[in-house]
Amino acid sequence: MSTVEPTRPQGQHTGGAMSTADIVFFVLAGVAPMGVVVALLTLSIALGNGAGVPGTYLIAGVVLALFSAGYVRMSRRITNVGGFYTYARQGLGRRAGGATAYVALLAYNAATIGIFGALSYFGAEVVSALVGTDVPWQPVALTCFVIVALLSYFEVTMSAKVLGVALAAEVLILLGFDAAVLFQNGFHGFSLDVFKPAVVMSGGFGVSLMLAFGSFVGFEATALYGEESRDPRRTVPRATYISLALITVFYLLTTWAAISAYGVNDAQSAAQANPDNFIFDANTQYVGQSATDIMGILVMTSLFAAFLAFHCNTARYHVALARDGLLPRAVSRIHPKHGSPVAASALQLAVVAVATLAFTLAGQEPYLGMGISLYGLGVLGIVALQTVASASIFGYFRHHRDGESIWGSIVAPALGGLGLAAGLVLMLLNYGTLTGSSLTWVNSMPWLLVIAAVAGALAAGKQPSREPSAERPGLVSDASAASGGGRD
Repeated sequence: MSTVEPTRPQGQHTGGAMSTADIVFFVLAGVAPMGVVVALLTLSIALGNGAGVPGTYLIAGVVLALFSAGYVRMSRRITNVGGFYTYARQGLGRRAGGATAYVALLAYNAATIGIFGALSYFGAEVVSALVGTDVPWQPVALTCFVIVALLSYFEVTMSAKVLGVALAAEVLILLGFDAAVLFQNGFHGFSLDVFKPAVVMSGGFGVSLMLAFGSFVGFEATALYGEESRDPRRTVPRATYISLALITVFYLLTTWAAISAYGVNDAQSAAQANPDNFIFDANTQYVGQSATDIMGILVMTSLFAAFLAFHCNTARYHVALARDGLLPRAVSRIHPKHGSPVAASALQLAVVAVATLAFTLAGQEPYLGMGISLYGLGVLGIVALQTVASASIFGYFRHHRDGESIWGSIVAPALGGLGLAAGLVLMLLNYGTLTGSSLTWVNSMPWLLVIAAVAGALAAGKQPSREPSAERPGLVSDASAASGGGRD
């Protein structure tokens, strides 16, 4: 006997496909732990508050935990691939939602392109070292591009499994480094001075806090997979808290171990003298050259996993905007068998291809020219989105608290929003450090976020009052979910 698989309605994802672990894998892979440790961590120690970096990660983790208290409550009320956009629309109104939508569109696409640029550059470096001859970045970039296109075409759980393998490898080798430093230096080697206020708040704190928030970018993507999770009201909150806790502890331990490897008084000068090999040299000393060789390969796999995860996140924003008329309706098309957002994925990959071609023709390198500038823009935009989301959550629960605790729904999001706003100001003041560029046009790119916000607000003003996302069968709609919700 033959069976026929039912087709999914237009715009419907694979309901129930993703577990908490699947979503956590997506989030942690998007955060790219190995890439952050090799790049941002070293930069934070060198240009920021030096030995106070572990304390800075702790502060960033606390601020984002406060933000998450309201974020997970909102995810129980509203299950939608629109994430920040949907929350802003519900909490602050249609025009604010439209402004947030276009900022998210720009920020996530920019971050994805930036990661692709870094992957192309570092991937070519790794492949060249393996084969013993120089390999241009273009073939490496094309290969990674095609693999991501294939993975994003099939069911989302396949991508989650790929991300899980890559993530496990990079986390294990970094935890091995942490354990080796602890074993050789003992607990006394992990000085508590790194948490002293005078050390944490020393010169360069603003730079380190900016980079710390940048290191967490991507954790908020848990809400984007609500429609594809088995139980959105439980899966998304669990995945959010688990992801945030793991990221905070991991970065805190690894930065603490790196500083302990060089010594509290010498870590900053070592990072300034040799930023490219700061982590690699420490790993060679405490673990061995073979592990460092593997670490170099895992930098490439970490960036690949981040590219795949950010591509998937961005495609889901495309779907949400297309559903509500802010992008062409055809972009919301979902594959009838695999449940993947094929049209949105194709659009996102086309944006990556066009941007890469444009930067290449302009004579810009994939990493220093394209990668850093666009990733910097993406990070700034996403932290701005988190700040707006805090205000949206506060605004929403002022009128729809319905038994939710005042701490989790009002106070915590407000405090988290203030912390994020402070971080956003620091990022704007230190944007040149984040991009690593002295070019005026590069450091003027934040104005693109303002332009996107204005365009989104104008586009949202032309939307009908009844939004199509609330009428689709088989999905938890914004309107219906907003009337329910659960308590802790």
